[in-house]
Amino acid sequence: MANRPFYFPAIDGLRFLAFLLVFFHHSGRIIGSFFFIKTGWAGVELFFLLSGFLLTKLLLYEYKQANSIQLYKYFIRRILRIWPLYFLYLLLIIFVSLFLTKYPLSVPRLIGTIFFYDNILTAGQGFNNNFATGHLWSISLEEQYYLLLPFLIPLLAKQSAKKMKLLIIISFILLFILRYLIARKGLGYPYLYVLPFSCDSFLAGIILGLGTYDVWIKKINSTLAFVIGAGLFTLLYFLPPRTAIGPNLVIIYFVPAAAFFFIFISVVYADGGLFNRVFTNKPIRYLGKISFGLYVFHQLVNIIIRYYFYEKNELLGIGGFILILIITILLAILSYELIEKHFLRMKDRFTVIKNREI
Repeated sequence: MANRPFYFPAIDGLRFLAFLLVFFHHSGRIIGSFFFIKTGWAGVELFFLLSGFLLTKLLLYEYKQANSIQLYKYFIRRILRIWPLYFLYLLLIIFVSLFLTKYPLSVPRLIGTIFFYDNILTAGQGFNNNFATGHLWSISLEEQYYLLLPFLIPLLAKQSAKKMKLLIIISFILLFILRYLIARKGLGYPYLYVLPFSCDSFLAGIILGLGTYDVWIKKINSTLAFVIGAGLFTLLYFLPPRTAIGPNLVIIYFVPAAAFFFIFISVVYADGGLFNRVFTNKPIRYLGKISFGLYVFHQLVNIIIRYYFYEKNELLGIGGFILILIITILLAILSYELIEKHFLRMKDRFTVIKNREI
């Protein structure tokens, strides 16, 4: 095991930002429509970028250290991080569906969720109609990224910087062409959104993790990087929505990838800078540590509060918004402290590059 710790504290803060964006996006029935309701879907893209960066960096360190990647240790680490809470949540959903609500339970969609191909079913059938599981397609897609990455990194690590830059350009051009052809076929949302055709943000994370542009990145002023990132994110509000089939689908996933690329630079690489200090604030970092639980539980809380305490289609207002957020945070804290921590400590036995403390 390497003695050198590998930890970027600001990334935990960015995880909480990613959750907040998703939470806002799913709050349209709570507080009505405004800027983050329309753009908050991109929070999932930020999660993908952060995963792409961290896993690429860890695997690259491991490969350079040992000239190989211990696949079984990698996959066990991923299992211990994701599966305990994920499958506990699915058991809870089954119980709630069968005994506490009138929601029908679709067995085929449940199986897709269990075996991490629900995003593929979502592409063809629409979002999962099982109780409070519509957001779990992203876990399926992320697991598919996890499966590919340890085989991809050794290949990329052998490439020269010049060839890597060419591969990056070619990859984005191919994505643009594929999305254009798919849009021409009339296949749009959610087909593109839930399949790897929208992998721009994960690819941006890999680029950051490989360090291909680090020399250039370190020269960028952190304030300028944040302004560029925030400007690109704002552009999402004015673009046609991702649900509209047309030329917008060519760039709709590239825009948040580029936005979060620059925001990441301004926050993570500017150690001690203003934005770095904001996102390394201790409470924000803790909320980032529990962000997996926040993401998993937020739709359950959202639906239950509206289902039992409010009339159909009634806006809950800011009070309902805060109530749902607080309950979600409390559930995520309980999940992290009582369940996830136990399995995260078990990861130490399979760690090659030392990461942050639990």
